Parts: sequence; structure tokens; C-alpha cells
Amino acid sequence: MADDGGSVRVQVFGADPAHAEREARELRDVLGRVEGVATRFADRRQPGAGPQGSKGGALTPEVVLLVSGSSATALRAVIKGWVEVRKSRYARVEFSDGSVAELRGGVSGRELNQLLDRDREQPPEEVLP
Repeated sequence: MADDGGSVRVQVFGADPAHAEREARELRDVLGRVEGVATRFADRRQPGAGPQGSKGGALTPEVVLLVSGSSATALRAVIKGWVEVRKSRYARVEFSDGSVAELRGGVSGRELNQLLDRDREQPPEEVLP
């Protein structure tokens, strides 16, 4: 993966178009806090005719963000951190050099609470001098 300030294409997936839109807006806001990074939405409508009777292309359960202005390594780290917050998150990142990273969410909130509760139930280990 090149570490230049090239552009990155990020596909944010959701359960439906509205969910993908919310997730993409949240990621855009996170990336907007990184100094020197510019983020914009790519056109969501697929080329070609939509379903019969529609006035445009079909919406898909993914949103594409175009990101530029930082190193690929830094962008990957920010996106990976955002994805890992929720198990339901999934993003596909295409770097300017052609490499691709598919990032999936980490532990869900419920799983995290279960892990924390389990740790609280165990007595602390005795420390010997």
C-alpha cells in the first residue's frame, strides 16, 4: 500500500440505503476532524435505468465516500478505528495504488458488556510479594 496523499474510495455498507447513509455520514464527520483531509460523497445512483416507473437509478445499501489529503496509512487507521466500534459496520477501502482493504466491525456493545461483566465477577488475583 502506497503511503502518499492520494485519494481513497470508501464503500460504507448498511442493512438498507438509509442505514448506509447514516453510517457514511458518521464516518465523513470522523474523517472531517482529521487535519488536511477532504471527504465528499460520490454519486449514489447506479448508472442505467432504475426499476420500472422510477425517475432515476436504483439506490443500493452502500454509500461511497471519496477521501483525499492524508497518507493512506493514516486514513486506514482512522477508518479501521471507526469500523471497529460496532460489529455491524463494514467498509471496503480502495487505495490509489489499487490495493483494497475490507474492514469489519469488532465486538458488539452487548458482547463488550458481557466481557466486562465476566471480568467483574472474577475475584482479583492475589499478588505475592
